[in-house]
Amino acid sequence: MMPILIESPCKYSLNIYQMGMQKEADHLAEAILHEMEYFQSFVLEESKKGYQAFYEEMRLSNLKNHQCWIKKHWSKHQHIFAYPNELQPARIEPYLELVQNQHQSNIFRLARLTWNLPYSSGYGRRLRYLVWDRSNQKLMGILGLQSPPLRLPNRDSAYRIPYEQKIDLVNQTMDAYTLGALPPYTDLLAGKLLVLAAASQDVRRDYEQKYNGRLTTMRKATIDSSLIAITTLSAYGRSSLYNRVSQGFEDGKNIWATTSLGPCEGWGTSHFSNELYQEIKKFYKLLYPQKSVSGFGTGPKVRLQIIAAILHDLGLPKDFMRHDIPREVFIIPHISNLEKVLAGCGDAPIYNDQSFEALAQFWKERYAFPRSQLRCSLQGNSTLFRDVAM
Repeated sequence: MMPILIESPCKYSLNIYQMGMQKEADHLAEAILHEMEYFQSFVLEESKKGYQAFYEEMRLSNLKNHQCWIKKHWSKHQHIFAYPNELQPARIEPYLELVQNQHQSNIFRLARLTWNLPYSSGYGRRLRYLVWDRSNQKLMGILGLQSPPLRLPNRDSAYRIPYEQKIDLVNQTMDAYTLGALPPYTDLLAGKLLVLAAASQDVRRDYEQKYNGRLTTMRKATIDSSLIAITTLSAYGRSSLYNRVSQGFEDGKNIWATTSLGPCEGWGTSHFSNELYQEIKKFYKLLYPQKSVSGFGTGPKVRLQIIAAILHDLGLPKDFMRHDIPREVFIIPHISNLEKVLAGCGDAPIYNDQSFEALAQFWKERYAFPRSQLRCSLQGNSTLFRDVAM
């Protein structure tokens, strides 16, 4: 991100003066400048610790916004989050549960709020999962899938996706917007179990069952209900979670569940706090009352468009949307001939049909058991919401 050097007073768009919104513009411009300076104070050194510290601040703010909801539901669901002494590696028996009701949805949301990345409920087509340990009925982790981004340069260039077929081909993929384990299972590399869950035939079949024959909201067209791959981004820089996740062996060699597509560009809006975005959106609605910002089509793309429009109206640099947080792009193939299918060659998908049960057993032998001999977690139930006054 470029240094913050803005002349005062700002030169606003003609529309702001026509609507008589100079005072509101002054206030919002000051709020944006303050938050961008605050963000830069954490990340000037471009270190992973700096990015983590910034998002930790955002997490605390997020917890404050959800505090009443957390208090209400923590008392109901606290028992499903394990203490370290409740974890017995030799007895772990993972199973995958599709979120289909409000009870499951509340558990998913509660688990997600323990993380320091900005909270998102996903957008478009969605599948959400809870991964449990059957041996003690404790929650191991969560997985959330959503509609894929239409534009993802790393994916588009790596697989040479033809422009004229792009929508149809990309719509056969999903994007993992939430994926991770909960303590104390994190110390047994349960995050890699969640990656394997995303690669399982169970997820593919759930997707096919849910979206077979469905019409898209915007194009009013039936999309192919095949799931051929899942894309995702690392949180910060090179990812230990997604790198070298084995799902078995073939001819004595690892079959990797993920492929790195390299670092992404570092543009986006994740460094704009939700509080600031709500101010920007309110200003946008007053400035452009004829334009809708609710309902379908208000995911990350619309958030980005709204922020970009208001930055332009306020005379602020477009570079404010450049966070320069290095994030690595990964793809989790569900078929062995992904390159040919995404290249539009007309080949029928050849599916990697591995059940979650089989992948979970492999994870125990490859990751959990060896790790349990080396690590003993001190994190768990009592440390998840220590920043919220219960």
